[in-house]
Amino acid sequence: MSSPRGYSRLQIVLHWTIAALIVVQLTINADMQQAFAQRLAGTIPDNFGAIFHAAIGISILVLAVLRLGLRQVRGVPEPPKGNHPLLNLLSHLTHLLLYGFLFFMPISGAIAWFGGIETAGVLHELGRLILIPAILLHVGGAVVEELVLGNRVVRRITSAKAPAPHQSGKA
Repeated sequence: MSSPRGYSRLQIVLHWTIAALIVVQLTINADMQQAFAQRLAGTIPDNFGAIFHAAIGISILVLAVLRLGLRQVRGVPEPPKGNHPLLNLLSHLTHLLLYGFLFFMPISGAIAWFGGIETAGVLHELGRLILIPAILLHVGGAVVEELVLGNRVVRRITSAKAPAPHQSGKA
């Protein structure tokens, strides 16, 4: 199967929807921490933020399954031509890490919340400390590829129209 020139509209919508939901998750994390501590102490938490956090986490997991399935069926564009192999490797490893966390975080959070398992909660919280730098690396890498290297990778994930292949004007 040959690689598509760009992402489909559905791939783009899934990417940005998941990204937005992750930002929301990171902003309401304190509510969930408080509710989880109450739950472990044997009291019933009355915290809308915690319920919202759990619902969004499950939504992220469902969307991630759809996104990964679509990726397997449709494929993704090849890395920009002319990239250094180490840059492509870093990009690939960052994507693998992020995909792993799209599954790890909701699953560990669900095990912690619904199973009342403190160890899963600790792993979930430690995962957040890895996820945030991974997101920053992903965003930073995309910005560098777009603005410094001129690879148009941001345009590929913001527009369903595939950009024309980049032709470097450098001699």
